[in-house]
Amino acid sequence: MLLTAGCGGRAVDSTGADAAAGKQLFSTNCGGCHTLADAGTTGTIGPNLDDAFRAARTPTGGSFQESTIFDVTLDQMKLAASPMPRFDTGPQKLSEEELENIAGYVASVAGLPVEAAGGTGPTGATGTSTAP
Repeated sequence: MLLTAGCGGRAVDSTGADAAAGKQLFSTNCGGCHTLADAGTTGTIGPNLDDAFRAARTPTGGSFQESTIFDVTLDQMKLAASPMPRFDTGPQKLSEEELENIAGYVASVAGLPVEAAGGTGPTGATGTSTAP
């Protein structure tokens, strides 16, 4: 499982992250391997992030807050174990801002129903269904 305890005292947090940019970056760089309902991705090589973080948000899973999910996601992109590529080095390198945007986006939606996740997914911008 990819979850680890978040580290305190970080100099960076999700407050400056651009979730819309993070969603696009996630879809392009991560969605081929990871499932995340809000992004509409169904990758099966890596963990299903909804399942992993849904459990982590529960009391029995550690009651992870959004800030901890942000930290875990950011760390995973930088310290990934194969087959996941590291996104802080090599040909797939992303900027720190891009990594923070992805981590902020994932932290804001993973494991939550799409309607409760800010509504950036298939249900529309307001989080309510656009179906007639």
